[in-house]
Amino acid sequence: MIVAALPTDQDALRVRSEFLDLPGLTLSVPQVARMLGLRSEHAAAILDTLVSEQFLTATPAGSYHRAMTIARRPWASA
Repeated sequence: MIVAALPTDQDALRVRSEFLDLPGLTLSVPQVARMLGLRSEHAAAILDTLVSEQFLTATPAGSYHRAMTIARRPWASA
């Protein structure tokens, strides 16, 4: 039997997909809640999870954007 992802997982995947599809995207909790049709608390929990996974970064103003990681080059000195 094939089981679909839990709604929370699907919501997190959708938010992750939006940030991957639109480089430079910055969203607030109310915007994510409106986009997914969720309560603000649920949207905030999803965003906080993505921050803890280091996929997103929260700004002091309360918005979220994609975390940028710099790949370490093997030839670069430490």
